Amino acid sequence: MSSLYQPLQIKTLEVCGLAHALRAMRNPMMSHERASPDADLKLAAKLVRAGDEHAKAIRGVIAYFELQMQIGWMVEWDTYRVGVEVLSTSSTMHTDLKGMKGIELAEAKQANLPNVVYTQTAMASYQALRRIYFQRRHHRHPDWQCFCRWIESLPNFHYLIVPETSEWPINS
Repeated sequence: MSSLYQPLQIKTLEVCGLAHALRAMRNPMMSHERASPDADLKLAAKLVRAGDEHAKAIRGVIAYFELQMQIGWMVEWDTYRVGVEVLSTSSTMHTDLKGMKGIELAEAKQANLPNVVYTQTAMASYQALRRIYFQRRHHRHPDWQCFCRWIESLPNFHYLIVPETSEWPINS
C-alpha cells in the first residue's frame, strides 16, 4: 500500500520587527540609554521567562512563512488563532476544478481532499510561536515535530522562544 502522506514543508519568508520590539520593551522603565544588542536580548529573555504579560514586546517580532501541507494537518494548524494570521491559501477551485460548479464542484473537491497539498502564507508573532512550541514539540504527529524544528531554526530562538531551557547564563 502506498502512502498518501506528504510531510509538511515550511519556508521562512521573513522575520522582522526585532529592533522595534526590543526598543518597545525598554519603554516601561525608560531604560533606552542602556540599550545594546547583547543587553537587549538578555533582558528580553528575562521578560519571556517572567511570562506573557511581561514579554508582550515579542508580539512585535513577526515571522512570515509559507506552509505546504495536507488537509489533515491544516485542520490542526487552524487551532492557532491568537498571534497567527493566515494571509492566503491555495485553492483547487481556481486551478484543478475550474469550470465546475454546484454539487459537481463540491463532490469533486471533497473526493480530492486527501491528495491535495495546500500552500498557505501566514505570519505569527514570536509570542504565538513560543506557545505553539511548548504545546506541540512532543506531539506524535510528524508535521508538528517538523513545525517545531522550524521554530528552532528562527533567529534568536534561544533568547525569545525558550530562554528557560537554554544552556547559557542570563544574568540581566
